[in-house]
Amino acid sequence: AFDVQNQAQAYREDILPKARGAAIQLIQEATAYKGAAVARATGDADRFNSVLSAYQSGPDVTRERMYLETMEAVLKNAQKIIVDDKTGGSGVVPYLPLNELKPAAGTTSSPKTNIAE
Repeated sequence: AFDVQNQAQAYREDILPKARGAAIQLIQEATAYKGAAVARATGDADRFNSVLSAYQSGPDVTRERMYLETMEAVLKNAQKIIVDDKTGGSGVVPYLPLNELKPAAGTTSSPKTNIAE
């Protein structure tokens, strides 16, 4: 009986510190999550309040800006085709992606000059 009691005591002394450590770690993680969630919510509320004040000072301008920002985000990776009904023909104007055709910085070819000293 004494041997079983010693085994139980040893098990208790082994498991309790581990459980306490796990509990402390869980509390620290929850506290960190709470801080991040509160900071994120505060930032979202501040952003909303700034948009609200801008909207109240100029609803049409703010509405147009929000529309353009949304369209920019939605169409960022879309293939673009420009349609102009003033061309008389099919109305399709070829799109020339100038940003994609521009050579990368530092790769422009310039004539080499030899300077004799």
